[in-house]
Amino acid sequence: MASGLDTFTGGLLLVGCGNMAGAMLARWVAAGMNPARVHVVDPAPAPLPAGVTRHDSISAWASSGARAQWVLLGVKPQQLGDIAAELAVHLGPDTRLLSILAGVPLADLAERFPMVRAHVRILPNLPARIGAGITAVAATGTDAADDDLIAALLTPLGSVMRLTDDSQMDLVTAFTGSGPAFILRLIEAYAGAGERLGFTAEEALALASATFGGASAWLASGGEAPATLVAQVASKGGTTQAGLDVLDADGRLVALMTEVLRAARDRGRELADIARG
Repeated sequence: MASGLDTFTGGLLLVGCGNMAGAMLARWVAAGMNPARVHVVDPAPAPLPAGVTRHDSISAWASSGARAQWVLLGVKPQQLGDIAAELAVHLGPDTRLLSILAGVPLADLAERFPMVRAHVRILPNLPARIGAGITAVAATGTDAADDDLIAALLTPLGSVMRLTDDSQMDLVTAFTGSGPAFILRLIEAYAGAGERLGFTAEEALALASATFGGASAWLASGGEAPATLVAQVASKGGTTQAGLDVLDADGRLVALMTEVLRAARDRGRELADIARG
């Protein structure tokens, strides 16, 4: 299997370079991707790594004579119709199309870009910027060499989960793509509670961040279930159990998180409908 971005020698075009695509690109270049191989089409992207070439439009990129074996779609899903009509004429059977568009399944990509060699749907999250993300991937049309290159491309972003198809991608979008925002909101709420009970805002946020970070690292380090670790912290009749009794009452915490994830998942499906026009 490919071991790093030094094996990724084809040209890469990013169509759209907002927060997520920008985070991926920054990490790739930091991890060793040659920026001279990268072109970005975006009239107003986030600051780009040195050496990356930017174009205001697809036509400007095409006119430059640059070609890409790999194309990453990073626009908003509702922009797909206009983008596809303009981009498709410049792609061919040697192109692998990557998409981070929420709610747009592989079948829709294949319908809009039937001429490309492979369609790859990837769903990273923003911790990819520091190599601590999680990326789900599903693909059609790839061969073993393509799969190795995809692994080389995604591994620097963090953990990778390969899916046999993309039927669960709307839930993945909600669970891991939106998930960092939900976790950060929980940390913010935890800190806010600490502030209400007597800490300064700075003290509460520092303690909350360290507590969540330590608990996550502890969970990741061992392979034990969360409930097992909870039992090591909580003792019968103690302070931890008193707090857990509030969290666990009537299953309301799980119910709340289910509502959160359902809302995000369903919005992904709505975006897919919008993208289809």
